[in-house]
Amino acid sequence: MAAPAHRAPTTMTSYDSFMTPTVPSDRPSSLATVRSDRGDATTAISTVPSDDHQGPEAARHERGRMTSIALPVRPEPAEWRLAARDIGSLSAGIVPFGLMMGVTAAAMHSGASATLVGAALVFGGSAQLTTLSLLHLGTGLLAAVVSGAVVNSRVLLYGAALGPRFADHPRWFRWLGASVIQDQTYLSAIGRPEIRGPAFLRYWLWLGFSLLLVWMLSVAAGLALGPLAPPLPHLPLVGTALFVAMLAPRLVARPAVVGAGAAALTALAVGQLAPSLGIIAGTAAGLLVSLKMEGARS
Repeated sequence: MAAPAHRAPTTMTSYDSFMTPTVPSDRPSSLATVRSDRGDATTAISTVPSDDHQGPEAARHERGRMTSIALPVRPEPAEWRLAARDIGSLSAGIVPFGLMMGVTAAAMHSGASATLVGAALVFGGSAQLTTLSLLHLGTGLLAAVVSGAVVNSRVLLYGAALGPRFADHPRWFRWLGASVIQDQTYLSAIGRPEIRGPAFLRYWLWLGFSLLLVWMLSVAAGLALGPLAPPLPHLPLVGTALFVAMLAPRLVARPAVVGAGAAALTALAVGQLAPSLGIIAGTAAGLLVSLKMEGARS
């Protein structure tokens, strides 16, 4: 009776630093990620004889050629690190806007406390600036607030798009996390679709409330610098220019272009009859036209 075949001895090599192994192309191999008793992830690479070369002859032929290598896997960056990277890139646009918001509010004598509370609660510079501008022009409080809400209505679409990633989390997070949904946080989140589950909860809290802090500090700095600035008679035009600058890059699709045109024409027409309703009517008309065209396309 033939003696049972013995497998070739296996050697194990561990490396303290990450490196990319090279396995000869003529050596069948397997790759797997396993965890040690400490929970550390490692990549195990084994070269083994092919299935059609088993037996004593294969053992002699492959002796000393079977190798298993355990390599540590580089862990994914923590959620706060990913959020910090996004905050660093987004702050370049948020800080100038916040400074302009604070300087404008100081020039309009809206009050530092009211401006900072609004910045924290609204967390939407365009909506807050619209409301302040209309109040400064003598528009009624209700019309100004409705105009700001209409400008911020796009957040409803952002919330609907992020809904599946919020759905599996506690109620407190769904309410609290929704308060920091805006353009920058939404774009950052959809840019990292791989972040799901508990990791998304941590990432979103770091991202949203850190950006809120950056926004409020920028507005506060603008409020402090406002009284030191020289007279700026054309300051109200800065808000209009800023809106145009934010709108222009988005005019890349037909629904957006047609919607912007409908909003401008409606605002001009209604503004001649009821100046306080021009912005509201224009925004509503632009949204309706864009949504109708998007629905027709889909």
